[in-house]
Amino acid sequence: MPLKFLADENIAKSLVRALRQNGYDVKDIKEEKLIGISDKEVINKAKEQDRIIITHDKDFGNLLNYPLQSHCGVILIRYMNQSPSYIIPKLIPLLDTLKNKVKGSITIVTDDLVRIENLDNPK
Repeated sequence: MPLKFLADENIAKSLVRALRQNGYDVKDIKEEKLIGISDKEVINKAKEQDRIIITHDKDFGNLLNYPLQSHCGVILIRYMNQSPSYIIPKLIPLLDTLKNKVKGSITIVTDDLVRIENLDNPK
């Protein structure tokens, strides 16, 4: 089953477009006219639609606030350079290799590492 994503409002339109061009099913909070909804509402919307949240918001990486069972997955992008022109060529190939690991996990992506927290490997 292909991965489906929900792009948080802090994700650039160009990244959403690039994900779609690479075959990913992506809904965008901005396009859905949901700007300003709470993190909890984002989690609920993603869970209703069986989507993995893509965000820059560190709050989504907090296992105490959002335990693994409470969502379908989170990809937290924490590159030092947050520009889409830097992120796109790094993130898309990474997603292609991580397809079977990000569902139901918190995946934190930085310049130096990719950390995946899941029920099999909790913090």
